Amino acid sequence: MQRKQTSDKYAQSGVYKLICPDCNKAYVGQTGMSVEVRFSEHKNAFKKNSYTSNFAKHLIEQAHSFSSIQNTMQILQRHNKGAHLNTIEQYYIYAEFTKNNHLNDEHNISLNKIFDALLEPHQP
Repeated sequence: MQRKQTSDKYAQSGVYKLICPDCNKAYVGQTGMSVEVRFSEHKNAFKKNSYTSNFAKHLIEQAHSFSSIQNTMQILQRHNKGAHLNTIEQYYIYAEFTKNNHLNDEHNISLNKIFDALLEPHQP
């Protein structure tokens, strides 16, 4: 019997954001598979106390809780795997970085004047 997807919303690939339910820090990631499958990988890392996911690592180290896909995950943009998806992911990571709200590895983040220009009108 095939497992029923949570919804079509989570059945596609793309860039997603996981939000900690306890402190609202965000992890931005991308996947070429369905985001539902990727969410399950983060959840399994949390259940196994594994640091294979930065999101799970944060929850474990801070003793924060793991919530449902509907309460934790936002689909930022649907897209197929490839160079465009990488750029989209970098943009959203950078957006969280500028708000000091990210859980992604900082060594992959560098100043980006194009992203700054795109974000400027959206900053409060």
